[in-house]
Amino acid sequence: MAGRYGMTFAAKFIEQGKYAEAVEEATRAFERDEDDPAPLVERATAYAWLEQYSAAVNDFEAALALDGSAGVLEIDVVDDAYFSALLGAAKIEARTSLDSAVLTLARYRRVLPGGRHLADAELWPARLRSASGAP
Repeated sequence: MAGRYGMTFAAKFIEQGKYAEAVEEATRAFERDEDDPAPLVERATAYAWLEQYSAAVNDFEAALALDGSAGVLEIDVVDDAYFSALLGAAKIEARTSLDSAVLTLARYRRVLPGGRHLADAELWPARLRSASGAP
């Protein structure tokens, strides 16, 4: 639902740093219109701010899949946010499993085969290995 000046309530909560409230509002907005990927992007953004990267990644991927038919998202913006969430998830996973972290980063190529961060997705596994001291 739109708030002041066309900004959704979820976006307003994000702007105010009220990320848990943004998750709730974006969830309600998506339940009202499950064909609109925008609330999923807003919820993913709030999850990322809460450092719940796996949830953010799942929502970004669902939003991108929905946008195949809706065509309403600014793909470059979503691309950047999606890669950032993937990287956040991979860094957390790398603490316990480098293999899992590498698989998480590999999702980028599958979801956005023409994405702007393909080179980054290829470089980060080596960076994670180096940071962990693994060969």
